[in-house]
Amino acid sequence: MLQRSLTALTGSALAVVVACVFAAIPSAVSAGSTGVVSLTITAPVLATITVSSGTVTCNVTSAVSLTAPCTTSAAISGSVRSSFNTITKLTITGAAVNNSTSTNSIPPSAFEMTCSDASSGAVHGALTVANATPLSTTAVSCASWSSNAAGNVVNISDSLAFTINSFVVPADTYTATNWTVTLTAS
Repeated sequence: MLQRSLTALTGSALAVVVACVFAAIPSAVSAGSTGVVSLTITAPVLATITVSSGTVTCNVTSAVSLTAPCTTSAAISGSVRSSFNTITKLTITGAAVNNSTSTNSIPPSAFEMTCSDASSGAVHGALTVANATPLSTTAVSCASWSSNAAGNVVNISDSLAFTINSFVVPADTYTATNWTVTLTAS
């Protein structure tokens, strides 16, 4: 009887050993392989604008007050994608408006600019717009998006309205001049 018990125990132990060996075989014979995917990203800083309805007309003929509104405005559209933590600006640089013989001149500071913004985009810093800000021969901010950790990604849609200080406009006929609109991003 003792011999039968040992044989049964040995047989059971052998079955356990064989079961353990077969359980280990699938992981010992499995195969794997890895590869590499190359990734190239092109994401330059983008700053494009279009000026439409950019002819501003100011008529001070009947103005008897300090400020006369100009009857048309300029519309700016475009897009921007900047680097992170940088400021994005839409600026206007004014120039003097002269008569045909340049004997009379209206300085850019006689014009005040108010900007309204209908831009869209979910990634950008806080927006600041000009409100009755005098123009200059150096860049004056119309709209500015502050620094943002993810950069500024904006579809621009701004309108620029102007008024003129009629008290500094000598009676004359003036020729058109160009002001420069610039969008900067880095």
